[in-house]
Amino acid sequence: MFRRLSNWLSRSLANQLLFTYLLVLTIALMAVSVWALVILKSESISDLRNALQVEAVNLGLEIDNDLALDSPEATARIQAAADRHGGKLNAWVTVVDSGGHVIAESGMRPSRSKESISDQPEINDALAGIAAIYTRSSHLTKTDWLFVAYPVRSMGETAGVIRVGVPLTEINQRLHQDLIVFLEIILATLVVTVLISRWLAKRVTQPIRDMSLTASQIAAEGDISEFVPVLRKDEIGELANSFNQMISRLREQERLRQEFIANASHELKTPTMAIGAVVEALQAGAANDPELRAQFLHSLEKLVDRQSNLLKDLLDITRLDASVRADWHEEVSISSIISDALEQVRVQAEKKEIVLSNLSNADGAVVSGNSIQLQRAIVNLLHNAVSYTPVGGSVSVETQIDDNKDVEVVVKDTGPGIDAGDLPHIFERFYRADKSRTRTVGGTGLGLAITKEIIVRHKGSVDVESTVGEGSTFTITLPLARH
Repeated sequence: MFRRLSNWLSRSLANQLLFTYLLVLTIALMAVSVWALVILKSESISDLRNALQVEAVNLGLEIDNDLALDSPEATARIQAAADRHGGKLNAWVTVVDSGGHVIAESGMRPSRSKESISDQPEINDALAGIAAIYTRSSHLTKTDWLFVAYPVRSMGETAGVIRVGVPLTEINQRLHQDLIVFLEIILATLVVTVLISRWLAKRVTQPIRDMSLTASQIAAEGDISEFVPVLRKDEIGELANSFNQMISRLREQERLRQEFIANASHELKTPTMAIGAVVEALQAGAANDPELRAQFLHSLEKLVDRQSNLLKDLLDITRLDASVRADWHEEVSISSIISDALEQVRVQAEKKEIVLSNLSNADGAVVSGNSIQLQRAIVNLLHNAVSYTPVGGSVSVETQIDDNKDVEVVVKDTGPGIDAGDLPHIFERFYRADKSRTRTVGGTGLGLAITKEIIVRHKGSVDVESTVGEGSTFTITLPLARH
């Protein structure tokens, strides 16, 4: 049974919600019912006890003088009073003398006259002058009885005892009826709860089922063409919106992936075909001409270098996509990595007679990250600046601390500048602002994309300002290391 219940619950969230509602509601209703029955029984017995006490007092006031008289007339009056008061409450009234012997009893049998009942606890307490209340079961009738024993005083002493008793059968029957009513209410409430819970559970779980089905399709078929309908504004609706945003991101990632593969394939194919053409030319006889051979070998060397650089950039950007930012937590000196970066492009700059300047106003600035990656980002900017700056130009690197206590690395060149329409796209992968000019100076179209990815992963930003004919300025902003 428990296994079947467990299997039923595990099949659906709706079943779990329904079972939880029913369990909580049943426990709550049962607790309220038990509490109500206890209160009803307590109040019913309390009201009955008060009524018996009042009747015993009234009877005592009526027969107190007759108790002091030992005569048939007095006994007859006591018996009549006991019958009258017993019939009024449908109670069992017993009058006992000071010795504990029965004087009168409502509906008394002759054999009970002068019978001693002083051993009964309520009679014993009342003879001692204490009003007593007891509940006990009758062995003959198998019924619970409530007894109230009241001492009757005369001349300052206890002249006798009046005991009034009633069976609790009526109260128990009423409580039994109330219990049946409570159970009927509980059953009706549970039926209504089942109907409401099933409707509510279906309403809650239907969007989740839709999301689960969509997720299964994505996992099994890679199908991200469908969005989950959002029909609600609560937490489930927010979850559906987030799910749809995830699908949108997946679509965008898939678009970028396909675009990246297409661009990478194209970029790899171009130098490969060119290498093939050079090899064919050499095989066709160009190798026999020293001048042509040198020219073709030089072209071949440049094509191989371009191919190697492209493969290196592809590997780098792939590693960046797969890396974990939390691993980059070493303390990096900005001035140190700038000096190293300048040294890496110095030979290239000297060939073009370009002046390199290191203008630092932030000596000692330290950031948290990865020194190799940060140096790679700055080298990329310097390499681009040197590549696009004409012979005799200048490239400078300046560092400073801004008002937000972040360090800025500014790379300026005196190159041809970038058209305003191209500025929003230059950090995209494989984007080239001027296709013919870029082919002339080389490059893979990945350098700026790699730079931005590195800086963003260091919780920084990279911006560009450029004027055509005047040069470009790239600014890297990084948060200083917190100590």
